[in-house]
Amino acid sequence: MISKGVKMDIGLFAATLLLLGLGIVLVYSSSFAVAYGKNIGANYFLFRQVTRALIAVILFTFFINVDYRFLSRYGGIIYICAVILLAGVLLLPESQAINGAKRWITLLGVRFQVSDFARMALIIFIAKKCGNDGAEFDGWRSLIPHYVRIGVICTLVVLEPDFSTSVIIAGIALAMLFAAGVRPRYLLATGLAVLPIVVVLIKSAPYRMRRLSGFIGMQEHAHGAGYQVVQSLVGLGRGGFLGAGLGKGEQKYFYLPEPHTDFILSVLGEEFGFVGVMSVLLIFAFIVYRGFSISLNAPDRAGQIMAFGFTMAIALYMLIHASVVTGLLPPTGVPMPFLSYGGMSLIFTMSSVGILLNISSHIKTDGVSAPVPAKQKRKAPRP
Repeated sequence: MISKGVKMDIGLFAATLLLLGLGIVLVYSSSFAVAYGKNIGANYFLFRQVTRALIAVILFTFFINVDYRFLSRYGGIIYICAVILLAGVLLLPESQAINGAKRWITLLGVRFQVSDFARMALIIFIAKKCGNDGAEFDGWRSLIPHYVRIGVICTLVVLEPDFSTSVIIAGIALAMLFAAGVRPRYLLATGLAVLPIVVVLIKSAPYRMRRLSGFIGMQEHAHGAGYQVVQSLVGLGRGGFLGAGLGKGEQKYFYLPEPHTDFILSVLGEEFGFVGVMSVLLIFAFIVYRGFSISLNAPDRAGQIMAFGFTMAIALYMLIHASVVTGLLPPTGVPMPFLSYGGMSLIFTMSSVGILLNISSHIKTDGVSAPVPAKQKRKAPRP
């Protein structure tokens, strides 16, 4: 329950629901042609997205009302469950792989992508270890346990294979360590040490090299590896300043692959124009701003680091998706939070914002944080 003198961040709450509603509209607009082409009914993706949005709202409400310190207390168990599920995915028979990747598992009749849960579990666990345990960083020895925890999750995700998600999870985790007080030189040295491994992983997979070569020589590979991004840019260009109008985009008619998932921002740009894209990005900027504000004012160190981690996750996914759509990064298959079709991504993103709102409800309305429990040591994250 929310105590007297504290209040949930209503602005963040409203912005989240606004993007959720817009996402449902965009999923239908971008997917009905794909669904018709697959002969599964024009409303197929819309119905599934609405169903999962309802589940997401239920969990969103649940996490708003569950004390984040309860999640932190059981962070270790949540992390272990994530590791077990990731390992379980890899042990599934090849017949359950989709497009050669083992990323999904079915529990109680529901199929979900385990890496989404693993990202959430790692954020909670790192926040617990850096916060409630009063951790201080005095050298490499204090960082090794954190690197092991991050490495286990990222290695299992890479083996699915899902290289881009693994890189994003590692980036979020390292950003959290920075916020917790790790000196930049340690993180820079870590990045340089891991860089050769990243290069080897890229070169070891032909499809990753094709994506990279298509990105570098986009125009030369306009009908091959660079096709997706070129068609995305065509859609953005056709949208102009005000857009062609809702439902009137043309690229989704089998010109742009995966318009309802990997390139939904391109559909938004074609139908709502520059104004629509910038409006959505401004809403995301507001969400990120409110998330970091919650992090700075959270009543304890674990809450600060947890809020920082969930906010970084939303920011990174948004920036990477937007960069792919505009040709600034090679295609990675990263969804746009709240907007892209994909039930589990939406569910876990909404759950993350629910936790953020719960943290915000423990902040005094006069801007002064609630008292820190005696056993916890407060330390503000780096700006």
